[in-house]
Amino acid sequence: MGLDELFAPHLPRLYRAAAQVLRHPQDSEDALQEGLLAAFRHLDQFRGGAKFSTWLHSIVVNAALMKLRHRKHEPIIASRDEERDGGELNFEILFPDQRPNPEEEYSDLERSRALEEAIRRVPERYRAVLQMCDIEGLTEKEAAQRLRTAVSVVKARRYRGRRMLLRRLRYMPFRRRRTKDPRSAVSATS
Repeated sequence: MGLDELFAPHLPRLYRAAAQVLRHPQDSEDALQEGLLAAFRHLDQFRGGAKFSTWLHSIVVNAALMKLRHRKHEPIIASRDEERDGGELNFEILFPDQRPNPEEEYSDLERSRALEEAIRRVPERYRAVLQMCDIEGLTEKEAAQRLRTAVSVVKARRYRGRRMLLRRLRYMPFRRRRTKDPRSAVSATS
């Protein structure tokens, strides 16, 4: 049995697995190739404890994950075609604006106001502990010393205060809505 016969039936599934991790056609092909090469090198280590396709799948997915880890450390570079727009350098692609757009700013402001209001509605003795421990970063022991009370009291108030705050915030839409990063649109079209 040749290598083509051995690997060919699994190629579409293996490519889809790599593409699911990397979301980029060229990188997926590279990961598939690296994974198949690694599988070929270690073919003698296949013991049959799992199906051959499962063994291949894990090798290709590991190759894709390694490629993904290395990609995170690489700078994003636009191609010459993407840099120029009608003969001019396209600075929006080269240097995307990282600031939030007005909708995101307003959404953040609304969330902050809702959070402040929810915190204000927590009774003072619980709010003080939340302020010291969760906002200022004091330990429960330090908060107890500042409030001149036992650590167990601070722990109980912190727990109850968090529960009260959670109940008030439970139905508020706190999901951050980010618009697409211009760089991701560039890499998807490359």
